[in-house]
Amino acid sequence: MADVQYASNGKGNLGVTLGAIGTGLGLMAEGGGLAGILGGRRGGDPEDRPVTRYEMGLISENTLLKANQYSDVRANGLQQMISNQSVWNATQEGILANQRQQIEQLYSLTKLVVPNDNVVPGWGAVTIKPTA
Repeated sequence: MADVQYASNGKGNLGVTLGAIGTGLGLMAEGGGLAGILGGRRGGDPEDRPVTRYEMGLISENTLLKANQYSDVRANGLQQMISNQSVWNATQEGILANQRQQIEQLYSLTKLVVPNDNVVPGWGAVTIKPTA
């Protein structure tokens, strides 16, 4: 009779063990109770899934294109600023050249007069009379 009890206990233990394993596998399966903890989906957003290598490549390419576009916009902005500065510089050079020419004209109209006392002391007084 002891053998019979032992055999029936073994079958009972086997049933409990297999039931526990089945329950555990069911919980770990997709949509199961522990799936979210163990990395599976749990009835949430269908977009929540692992990303494939191909999709990651597309994301990387898209990011690179956006970065290049941003760099191009910045470079174009800097180029525009340099162009504007060049126009301003050319305008200022023209104004300064015109002012230099006016200053040279003024110098040509006047003569430098040095008082007689400053040239050589002792020459005496000099009078200048206009000619008629």
